[in-house]
Amino acid sequence: MVLMSELSTDEWEALKRLSQGETARRINEKTVKRLAAIGALQSKRGEMELSYAAIQLLIERMARISRARTSNSQTWCN
Repeated sequence: MVLMSELSTDEWEALKRLSQGETARRINEKTVKRLAAIGALQSKRGEMELSYAAIQLLIERMARISRARTSNSQTWCN
């Protein structure tokens, strides 16, 4: 399982970029190796892809961010 606490800001940004279709080749090699070491990336058909655990983390984290933004905007409207 990939934990948010294991990720640096650069690694989190790299995961977001990968989830949006950017290839691992365009991301810093050191970051790619680190993400692979913690289980966020896996090799599939000779390409590095997000692991299921990383996808799950992205979905959960982005949902949490979205809920926080929605909550903040409702606070400002009231």
